[in-house]
Amino acid sequence: MTPAETDDAFLQRLCDIMQRIAQQGDLRAIGPLMDMTGERPEESVQARLTEAFAHMVVKLEAREFELECRISDLDETRRELEAANLDPLTGLPNRMIARDRLRQALTDANTRQGLLTVLFLDLDKFKHVNDTMGHAAGDELLCLVTQRLRGCLREGDTLARLGGDEFLCVLPGASAEDAQSVANRMVAALTDRFQLAVGGADIGTSIGLSHFPDHGRGVDELIAHADAGLYEAKRNGRNRWCYAPTEVASG
Repeated sequence: MTPAETDDAFLQRLCDIMQRIAQQGDLRAIGPLMDMTGERPEESVQARLTEAFAHMVVKLEAREFELECRISDLDETRRELEAANLDPLTGLPNRMIARDRLRQALTDANTRQGLLTVLFLDLDKFKHVNDTMGHAAGDELLCLVTQRLRGCLREGDTLARLGGDEFLCVLPGASAEDAQSVANRMVAALTDRFQLAVGGADIGTSIGLSHFPDHGRGVDELIAHADAGLYEAKRNGRNRWCYAPTEVASG
């Protein structure tokens, strides 16, 4: 084999290794690449070229490791932020996350000319449970309520605890009929007796509904309309769902 042929074979092997790294991301090829740096005299073009490639790949590997560390740190930060925005008792999203989910759903509904429903609810007779059975029983009840409410929702719906015994549901893509069906399931689910550690508790729920775009196009507008519907449900005897009265909705 002539020197030229030997150089050609060396360069071909070098190209093959670099293609493995560049096209396949195979960093295991760094070992063979490093071995090649000693196969030619230090001052030869092939040796300098191989060494330059080796340095470049080592830097790329270091950058990849640094990027993986940063991604890991960002994931950890995201998990910490999410945990900070979850209700510590029920594990549900809190008020801030609920508003953000609603804002995202509104953006999507506007873009797709789709539907969206907001449910605002609180628990009937919850204060009586707290006052007569104690706050521990009240906390236990809230956790059990959360389980039942989750079972009433569709995939992709958001259930959030706003505080106390108030909850907000965001139902993307839900028509009035879909939302009313969810509200009926919730009323029925919370009507059944709850068995707490200290005894049984009978409660219920009052729910207000609002639909995009019929009852509003913004976060505050939809929540306010659903909140007015909740108080209409209470005024009409509780343990039911309602829309805001016409004069409230238009006022």
